[in-house]
Amino acid sequence: MNFVTVIYLINLLLYAIYFFAKGSSEEVITIVDYSISAIMSLFLILAGYFNAKQKMTYRSVLWMFFVNIVFFAMSGLFDQFGNNFNLLSTSGGDSFIFTLALIVYNGYLFPLIVELERTGFSLVLPLILSFILPSLGYWIGKMTAPKNSTSSG
Repeated sequence: MNFVTVIYLINLLLYAIYFFAKGSSEEVITIVDYSISAIMSLFLILAGYFNAKQKMTYRSVLWMFFVNIVFFAMSGLFDQFGNNFNLLSTSGGDSFIFTLALIVYNGYLFPLIVELERTGFSLVLPLILSFILPSLGYWIGKMTAPKNSTSSG
């Protein structure tokens, strides 16, 4: 079982439930929002750690990074060439659907995305953290794994 896959999907579900249960249309981000985001980020680090402990390959923690790259690339393509093939974009070549998918897919980072909304970094942040968080957990798991030694005695 790929723990990163399971935890990532659970994070997506839990934050969607929390976001819709919150029920406020205001963009007021509270300390509770940041705390939930931090806890969900720690779960991703822990999932990477468990993948390493199960002796899975490093690729097993990078799948969400590759999905984020696809969303990010498609968002950029539709921004650039949306007028030429306007199949999934809104008017004016805007990449609304892929940008929304990137943000929803990384819902656990919602407080940071809102804070960085006007900077453009709000779309790069999920890409970076989807690589760093599980990789950090994976390498911690690899470093703390007992070394197999062949001792004769």
